[in-house]
Amino acid sequence: MIRRTLFVTLLLLVPLCMSVSADTAARSCSASPPQGTDVHHITISPSGPLSMPADQALNITATAYDSAGTELNVPIAWTSSSGSIQDFGWGDARWSPQTIGSQTVIACTGDVDAVLNVNVQPGAPLTFELSVSQENVTADETLSLTPLLRDQFGNGWIPNIPYTNWALPDGVDISLPNDGTPPTLTPGPVGTMTVSVDWDGWVDSISFNVSRGVVVDIFIEHTSTQVSSDDLVDLCARYTDQRGNTWAANATWSTYAGLANDALSSFSGSCIVFDAGPIGDWTVEVDDGSGMSDSLTLSVESGRLAHISLDGLPTEMHIGDFYLLEADGFDAAGNPVTVDGWNWSVTSGPSTDPIVPDGDGITFVPDKVGQHTIQVMAAGRVQAIDVEVYSGIPVSLEIEILDSIGTQPPVIVTGLSLDLLLYGVDENGNRNPVDVPLEDWFVLNDFGTIENASAGGTGHYTYTSSGIGDVSITVFLNQAHGVLIIHVLEGPLDYLEVIIPVEGDQGTSVQFEIAGFDISGNPVDIHQCSATITTDAGETECDENGWKLDLEKSGELVVHARIQSSEGTSAEGSDFITVHSTWFGWGDNTQVIIASSLVIILFISTILVLLFKHLGHRIEEEIEMIREENEDDEESTPLPPEPLGIGGVMPPPPLGSTPHPVADPLPVPAAAPAFQPISTPAPVVAYDPFTALQPVVEPEPAVIVETVEEDWAQPEPEVEILEPEQPMQSDDEWGMMSGDWDGGGDTLTTSAAEFAQIQHENRRGEGPRDAAEQTLRPLPGTTAGQDGWYFDREGKPTHWTHSDETGWSQE
Repeated sequence: MIRRTLFVTLLLLVPLCMSVSADTAARSCSASPPQGTDVHHITISPSGPLSMPADQALNITATAYDSAGTELNVPIAWTSSSGSIQDFGWGDARWSPQTIGSQTVIACTGDVDAVLNVNVQPGAPLTFELSVSQENVTADETLSLTPLLRDQFGNGWIPNIPYTNWALPDGVDISLPNDGTPPTLTPGPVGTMTVSVDWDGWVDSISFNVSRGVVVDIFIEHTSTQVSSDDLVDLCARYTDQRGNTWAANATWSTYAGLANDALSSFSGSCIVFDAGPIGDWTVEVDDGSGMSDSLTLSVESGRLAHISLDGLPTEMHIGDFYLLEADGFDAAGNPVTVDGWNWSVTSGPSTDPIVPDGDGITFVPDKVGQHTIQVMAAGRVQAIDVEVYSGIPVSLEIEILDSIGTQPPVIVTGLSLDLLLYGVDENGNRNPVDVPLEDWFVLNDFGTIENASAGGTGHYTYTSSGIGDVSITVFLNQAHGVLIIHVLEGPLDYLEVIIPVEGDQGTSVQFEIAGFDISGNPVDIHQCSATITTDAGETECDENGWKLDLEKSGELVVHARIQSSEGTSAEGSDFITVHSTWFGWGDNTQVIIASSLVIILFISTILVLLFKHLGHRIEEEIEMIREENEDDEESTPLPPEPLGIGGVMPPPPLGSTPHPVADPLPVPAAAPAFQPISTPAPVVAYDPFTALQPVVEPEPAVIVETVEEDWAQPEPEVEILEPEQPMQSDDEWGMMSGDWDGGGDTLTTSAAEFAQIQHENRRGEGPRDAAEQTLRPLPGTTAGQDGWYFDREGKPTHWTHSDETGWSQE
């Protein structure tokens, strides 16, 4: 019976533990059931979902069952998403959550587990603090005020504090959302503000500084608008923000139509004095120059009536105008006097009963055009005025476009103009052209200008557009106004701007761009590579990254861009770039020095190779010549050595022998006798391979050889003239060409360096240079590097010419 009851109880607990899920997923569990024990599922008691404070502990029990619902006695392990859990063994444990929010506790054995979902609430609060989002705000801003409670584990939350528990400064408002988000404060007066809270035993306060907000209005501060002619009235201009905070404003002062400007002590400043002289209502106006203005009307009183003046009444009017009949009375001293009642009448004029009461005043309401005489009487004083009456005053204005383009709203390309005609429409619908001062025309966003038309007369104006978009043109004439809406389109490409660095080094490259604009300065999309670039600075190249300029020429040079449209129009623009020169027109000077050194080394190496090659050829030629001479000697009959004669003179050769050539320093005349004494033979130099490079005696161009017969008496000697061999350059001559290598002078390297230095100093370059190697700037009309006029260091024009031998020279 007990087992059956336990089984039924287990069956009832299964649907109640829906939130305690059994899972056989692949979780790693530190507990395993005994071998052969089949755990089907695990239940956790109490079942979830639960809700509990973070600072409390929960006793939980996990029970394992087999597939038949039989309780199993197996080890169970516990894990949790937060806090700490104490395992008592065999399914019993105690869990302390510590962290608020949705947490989970897992019981497992083997690959079977169960999950308990718990919503952890904050524990008992231990601390309370009040903070603001920022310590310095303007009167236009709001700030967040955060009351925060924290429990022993640092969990924080915002309580819902009633409005009555807040202490706020005057003018400060608070918004309480009561949804767990911070309240919002709206500051008021400027200064240091302190907000405090006292709720449920928790007390704290916070301070912040409020500065004035953005100006929303300007007004004239005054004490009274009713003054006498003897009073001095202090007036001050004050700014105000949206919270009502005020401060002094430096502004410009005036009166309506300038009628009482003489009463103002100053026309600028924050405060002035109004000297109430004449009686009447005087409007004082103030303007801060940034679009804010205000006005104040002061009423000035005076004494007894002495005479009447109607100077304040206009002598002209239009039918429909409000014409208030007012007279000024003056006392004997000339001060205005207030009169309780005036007796008005029209003594002459075409209108019928034109005097009409209007409230507390009397108005003149004529219905006919023409001159009317108005008379006034008071206290025995009489005064009259003649008033010329014209047609009605416009109650509205209409702006008409001449040569209308037929679209609504009218469309115009920026930069173009429209001719306008302004009509005044009276209360009866009559339209007449009217003139309005240009300062009473207003173009929205200054997208254009209004000017008087050059022809047409009354009411003709010209609107010149600029900007892009819908533009409203508003015109005012007294109380009437008119509005015209025009849609301004983007204009065609008008000009270009070259965006290029201001300077660069010769031999380098710079990137630059081209920007297009219409006639009103609005950007126009262009393709970078559609422009034609003209510049003396060097070659340009365009790709998807823009333009690249190779700086080849130095100086202050212009880069000009031009785009030709398909309609035949063009847009142009240019800018200057200063190109700093380098020694050979590329790279910086350090690179030029390295490259020049390499060139000089290559040049010297080339010369040395050529010299050694030439010497090798010379040695080979000498060896070949000596070899040929030896071969000739071997072919000749060998002779015994001849004894030398007296004084070292060799005796004549024996008869019949082959004569040896004897060098004669002088040629033999044609008429010489048959027999001549043989001159001293040239010295014979034996070949020595170690001295082959020493100087040798060259043969003369012609050699005369005499053949002596046996009897030494021939009628005429046979003369054999040998063809001279081609002379070869002696080593002495070659030594002169090679710079006398065997001497004590400079080496070939030094000579080559001196030659390169002279060539560098005499180079043409970009023009003549001063002592500091700075290139002089050419005058207009002179191309840099060509003969002509250049500015010297003192800015004076000088004439220069160039030659390859001497370089630049000033004439």
